[in-house]
Amino acid sequence: MAIFDYMDVGSKASTALVADALAITLYSYHNLDNGFAVGYQKNGMGLGLPATLVKAVLGGTDSQGVVPGIPWNPDSEKLAREAVEKAGWTPISASQLGYAGKVDQRGTFFGEQAGYGSAQVEILGKYGADGQLTSIGIGFRGTSGPRESLISDSIGDAISDLLAAIGPADYAKNYSANAFDLLLGKVAAFASAQGLSGKDVLVSGHSLGGLAVNSLADLSGEHWAGFYRDAHYIAFASPTQSETTENVLNIGFENDPVFRALDGSDFNLSSLGVHDAHQPSATNNIVSFNDHYASTAWNLMPFSIANVSTWISHLPNGYDSAMTRILDSAFYDLTTRDSTLVLANLSNPARENTWVQDLNRNAEPHKGSTFIIGSDGNDLIQGGRGNDFLEGRDGNDTFRDSGGYNIILGGKGVNTLDLQQSLNRTQVVNDGQGTLYVRDSHGGITLARDISVLLSDEPAWLGLSHRPVSHRVADDGLWAGNTRSEYTHSVKAGAGDSTVTAPGAAGWLLGQGGNDHLIGLHGNSVFVGGAGNDLLESAGASNTFVFSGHFGNDTLLGYQPTDTLVFLGVEGGHHSDYRAHASAVGHDTVLSFGNDSVTLVGVALATLAGTDIVIA
Repeated sequence: MAIFDYMDVGSKASTALVADALAITLYSYHNLDNGFAVGYQKNGMGLGLPATLVKAVLGGTDSQGVVPGIPWNPDSEKLAREAVEKAGWTPISASQLGYAGKVDQRGTFFGEQAGYGSAQVEILGKYGADGQLTSIGIGFRGTSGPRESLISDSIGDAISDLLAAIGPADYAKNYSANAFDLLLGKVAAFASAQGLSGKDVLVSGHSLGGLAVNSLADLSGEHWAGFYRDAHYIAFASPTQSETTENVLNIGFENDPVFRALDGSDFNLSSLGVHDAHQPSATNNIVSFNDHYASTAWNLMPFSIANVSTWISHLPNGYDSAMTRILDSAFYDLTTRDSTLVLANLSNPARENTWVQDLNRNAEPHKGSTFIIGSDGNDLIQGGRGNDFLEGRDGNDTFRDSGGYNIILGGKGVNTLDLQQSLNRTQVVNDGQGTLYVRDSHGGITLARDISVLLSDEPAWLGLSHRPVSHRVADDGLWAGNTRSEYTHSVKAGAGDSTVTAPGAAGWLLGQGGNDHLIGLHGNSVFVGGAGNDLLESAGASNTFVFSGHFGNDTLLGYQPTDTLVFLGVEGGHHSDYRAHASAVGHDTVLSFGNDSVTLVGVALATLAGTDIVIA
């Protein structure tokens, strides 16, 4: 199950739900952080921090700050309305619901009881082509308020935050009913009158709004005649986690100090610092790689909800950009709820000289493969010593990796892979189909696509220093100016079913989409079957077999204990223990990954050690 898979609705429906939840959540803030988002992107949190803060407050010709009524600001609230309507949602008015509580001119509903007056929620509908209502969205706003009452409403919400932490027992659990009991009853009645049920309702919210999401889920079985029992609940950056229901997906950055600020719904001293132990309802290892996270200076101060500087990872616009890129990622189906994902969220000034990487700051140790997703600017992206999946997206990106078995997707632009060593210490193979295979001096293999330049580190001044050398990637070799370097020798299959034989030791055999027969007779060869049902026949020792993506149902003859099996980007690859994929079939062993498999002919399962089986 991918990282945002929701209960049992399936991956496609889950991604649609999360996208809708994001749209609803962002609308609930009415673009309040527009000025900060634009200011941060242009100026950052270094020397440009004062300009960032001024933009956050006053905005400019390119953004609207939190101070209302500045004539040269664009109408960011109008843009927020246009964005949610583009996503297919339209606000539902109080008159449509027959509701007589407090509503402002934007259609935002306010809390009903004393002590909850600053609570705010949006009610939206999605309609079919025939104009029939098909879904209802409930978007709880977090700690803030409209621009004209921002301070007073924020104070009221802050009191609610405090009461949720150290106030009466079950304050957090009962929050949604105490704030919006009558409204939620009206919404349930309106939906029922339109032929809808709880299954047609999506509940979303950010921060304190996420707390309200968890609260509504907790109360859904015993309030409002059980109408909301089967609703969908997706919360962002929630300080609490529901302890009594399994139908909430809590999404947040591990370096957001508000996300999971409380232990379930309780306060303890750990709430003030780092506490990101596994929670089954939550994403556990998503990192916003922003200026604060990247900076050593900023991280001299303690990571805590009491440290305002850490809250840069909490802003709604940052969530929108990052979570949308996760949903759009080519690696999305390879992720799980506990996968480590690092999202490039640097400002423009910091992006020029800061490598986006997994620093594992202020968190429990990360395990397994790491996914790093760039922005649409020019990113510097660096993998670690483990198995990494690096995605550049748009822009002219530069990639580094420190070993292991990796997949790099450059995306659009002129992208560079920095080898960090001399070209003669690496093997570089071009499959002629857009993929480079790079084997480093330690045996690690990287599959890299959409790479235009290889950067190597070559000796200079009698070997006493080094210089970077750029090599243009071309079909006929690697070009450094007018000097051409040959690719590592390989034998490639044709477009159809093919039989290819390695002419000697240390060769590469590359299959394509057909059912290929690859033969290596001398050992120390690398076999890449590609798609199709391939027969891989080896002799000798120390061979490497690479399987990636949906590679078909392959058969391997001649497997030896000295050989290495590498499975990259395969279905179910998060189960890195080969025993989760291995089964005995007669005298053979079959390693299965979804509908793909490789049969080790004549290899008994009991004899398979697994020490040279890499699954990423």
